Amino acid sequence: MGRWLDNRADVEVAVPLEVCWTLWEDRQRIPLWMPWIKSVTVQQDNPALSRWTLSTHQFGRDWEFSWLARNLAPIKNQKIHWVSEPGSASMGLNINNRGQIRFIRRAGGCNVSLSISYEVPEVLAPFANM
Repeated sequence: MGRWLDNRADVEVAVPLEVCWTLWEDRQRIPLWMPWIKSVTVQQDNPALSRWTLSTHQFGRDWEFSWLARNLAPIKNQKIHWVSEPGSASMGLNINNRGQIRFIRRAGGCNVSLSISYEVPEVLAPFANM
């Protein structure tokens, strides 16, 4: 059992909402503009599932781990959301996660709001929000 931690980021962008939606909807292209995500591979046998690989340098060393995410039914041009599949993580470290990206049309662009919640082991919780 771990502790659920929540993170949220909002940004106003001077880009049409449909452009932002398209960038987020194409999961396999996310690593092109999100540098800590090494890869996203949509599963051929089930396109609702995708394998995500994160790469980071923390505590003086490189870390890489992956998990399988299940995309939930999106609301076009409004919300993309997901949950991780239980037991799908690599390195023996299972970090359950869930999140959503919301898109709100604004004059001259849109607001993009990202919310991610993840469950970290209690021993790592003090370091999770550094």
